[in-house]
Amino acid sequence: MIIRLLPVRFLIAILLFLPLLCAGQIYTEETFFSRLKNDGQIAEELLSKRSVVLHSYTLTPKEISTIHESLIKTGIDAVAYFTLDGVLAGRDVADSYADYFSKREINNLVIIQKSTSAFIITITAFNGKPDFVSVGQLSWSASSSSLSDVLATVYRTALASNKKKNLLINDISETGLPVRVIDGQRAENFAYDLKVDMLAVPKFNDAELDTALAQIAKKYPLRYQLVDYTIPEKDLRSKGFLYVLRFVNTRCNMAKELLGYSVKPSESAFVSVTYPNGQVQLKTIPANTPVFKFYVRQIDSGNVFLGGKWDADTTWQQALLNYIKGFKIDLKIE
Repeated sequence: MIIRLLPVRFLIAILLFLPLLCAGQIYTEETFFSRLKNDGQIAEELLSKRSVVLHSYTLTPKEISTIHESLIKTGIDAVAYFTLDGVLAGRDVADSYADYFSKREINNLVIIQKSTSAFIITITAFNGKPDFVSVGQLSWSASSSSLSDVLATVYRTALASNKKKNLLINDISETGLPVRVIDGQRAENFAYDLKVDMLAVPKFNDAELDTALAQIAKKYPLRYQLVDYTIPEKDLRSKGFLYVLRFVNTRCNMAKELLGYSVKPSESAFVSVTYPNGQVQLKTIPANTPVFKFYVRQIDSGNVFLGGKWDADTTWQQALLNYIKGFKIDLKIE
């Protein structure tokens, strides 16, 4: 079996990724990998400090078990496994995972991608921030059509340049660990205080998207202001904003799980309330279809207001329209 060390950008091109939208506050897999610079050198502290594995959701439990066994053999202390699209699902989500990684003293990221034709493993450092990797950050990557072969490459490369110092490694791959995304209380209704308080609506940092956002925001019936997405929330608060508009963007089942909805493994689709042309309709969305789901968060308390109905949609434009329409109906504002 042929194993090649390839530039990360080329590796991405051969994957069957979810549809990607690259903009300021939408942090996608494409954005993530575009920041990395493959220099062919594996991380120096890979065998001496903790790692977390970020992987394609299509990996099977058997494949994850195989991966973990190989990482133990190599000396990589992989303390937790998370799906990459879940970790990158939105600003609040990324903040929560970055905080979790920091508290668990994570030093390395092991990213494992799976397509119909290849397995790709990329190893780099965790920068300790909610964007996880910095622009121009060095990484190492390898690919193969065989999982065992690409894992063997990791084994040979890591041990050729590093001394194994991780000796107490958990035998079990830790998957499905709970990471709290919502700091405050979770409410399946709307924030009625918005009748008097102003809402901060972060822009995308993209001219075309921001033009569309400005047009849709005009449908919001109360006080709001478009703000730069990079402004820290403490600064928004000092400017008089008590609430900020947020969203998640990932697979439908993952979006529901991250926001605290009950999700059964057997559910293959979810019903969403949508308002095309302003008229209410029920839309069935397959579980693995990427969606956007908007919500409002109170800055001081962290309380999240999800709306009265599940109103995610396949485009951010329609998802935002759904949330605004539901808000107007619930508050009887037109």
